Amino acid sequence: MARQKQLRFAALQTMDNVVDGRRCRPDWFERAFGLEQAVVIELGCGRGEHTLAQARRRPDRGCLGVDRNGARLWKGATAALDDGLTNAFFLRSAVEHLDSHIPPGRVDEIWIPFPDPLPKTRQARHRLVSRLFLERYRPLLRSGGAVHLKTDDVDLVDFAERAVRTVGGRLLGGADTRAGDEDETSVQTAYEKRYRGKGRTIYERQFCLV
Repeated sequence: MARQKQLRFAALQTMDNVVDGRRCRPDWFERAFGLEQAVVIELGCGRGEHTLAQARRRPDRGCLGVDRNGARLWKGATAALDDGLTNAFFLRSAVEHLDSHIPPGRVDEIWIPFPDPLPKTRQARHRLVSRLFLERYRPLLRSGGAVHLKTDDVDLVDFAERAVRTVGGRLLGGADTRAGDEDETSVQTAYEKRYRGKGRTIYERQFCLV
């Protein structure tokens, strides 16, 4: 297993659709997406299921999956290359450093599907929908750009809604669904399918920060 990880990490360095945030060119974003292409970002993308699905459905859009775990990124990047998805890219980086790698005003949508809820009070500032993170996202978004949250944790939804109000944002919409009543056109990751299979309610919210 360790040997396999080493091989995958080495392969990442040669993949044209993978950018390592620790050593990327300053103009990598423009080289990947040009100056005008609409861009959708998935945070904590793991194997890139959501990023890949978006890239297949919207070939006119640039799709970027962000994760710090190289082994997981390798799977998504490999699938994108195998499928010939020229609009899908992957950034190996912590979300905390996102604003160091992406120019302001270039992102149309940020998707946060099933983030770790980090339920302990002392962990609150590390949640991907905390005030600190929302303030990092805001400069990256185009005017009218949206942040999408999907989770099975109702406490995280309440926390996110409060955080959005705190930074002066607003709720654009949302839905609470269970297995059988979800939108058939929505993208479902493995986590979502598993949770729906267990009968859990899935909460989706869309926020505007700018």
